[in-house]
Amino acid sequence: MSEATAPEVVLGRLARARAGVFTRADALTAGLTPAEVRRRVRSGQWVVAMRGVMRAATTPDSIDARERAALARVGEDAALSHFSAARRWRLAVPEPPDVWLTVPYPRSPRCPPGVRIIRSKHMPPTVVRRIDDVPVLDAARTIVDLAAYLDRRALTALTLQALQREVCTYEEVTAWRKRLAGRPGMAELGAVLEEADPTFESILAAEFGKLVASAGIFLVPKFRLDLPDGRYVVCDFADPVARIDFEVDGFAYHSTPRQIAADRDRDRRLLRARWVTVRYGADDIRRHPTRTIADVIRQIAERRGG
Repeated sequence: MSEATAPEVVLGRLARARAGVFTRADALTAGLTPAEVRRRVRSGQWVVAMRGVMRAATTPDSIDARERAALARVGEDAALSHFSAARRWRLAVPEPPDVWLTVPYPRSPRCPPGVRIIRSKHMPPTVVRRIDDVPVLDAARTIVDLAAYLDRRALTALTLQALQREVCTYEEVTAWRKRLAGRPGMAELGAVLEEADPTFESILAAEFGKLVASAGIFLVPKFRLDLPDGRYVVCDFADPVARIDFEVDGFAYHSTPRQIAADRDRDRRLLRARWVTVRYGADDIRRHPTRTIADVIRQIAERRGG
């Protein structure tokens, strides 16, 4: 047997591709005997991560290694889900103490220590993606799964981040919410998605218009402002005397990196024309209307010098 095909070399190559993790079956396939496997475990050369899954004693016990060990133990049709999937998608959630897996129903594998297994009747092959060659439920499904475990603020932040980074679309999240209707957290997710709806901004703008009108504040809706550079912008609501553009920012249109950059460029062009932009979101208009009205009045008074 050549050095390149020695069992240790073959197994080492495989383990390096899996964060140092390998199975007993891998060791036997590489050419080691059952006795040699037992001897390495008894001597401490190898550490048993989970039943039938091992790593070299020199390999750090990382979250990546634990996830791969859990997947190897539970079976090929399992995929990282919930908090573990969010971590793989690089979404901002607390690092889970356990590895979260989802398996297709009716499988009911025994749950190893440190692993949480969810059985699902809704796990088509298309929902499983691969990140660094690890099976992971897609980002839209992950958001819907986590709706039962996150409060409104955290769920909103998670959804916003996923849409900003374009790892999923609004339509994909909405489709999974409809498919999994009735699960805990779906009402909260529905409220989050309402703000993410592409039509939400026009609804929110109408609410803002009614709000300022009820306070006796006159603003010009859809005001066309011609700029010195020859271009123009359309202000959601404007006070032409105070030179203020009041913008109503919906969740969907003002959350992607491209749109954020476009908003900043627009604000700078208005500033060169001696206009300022003041932006309000759903929280301002719906949850803090009194504070928002007070801010509109203050902005106008400061700009008018009174």
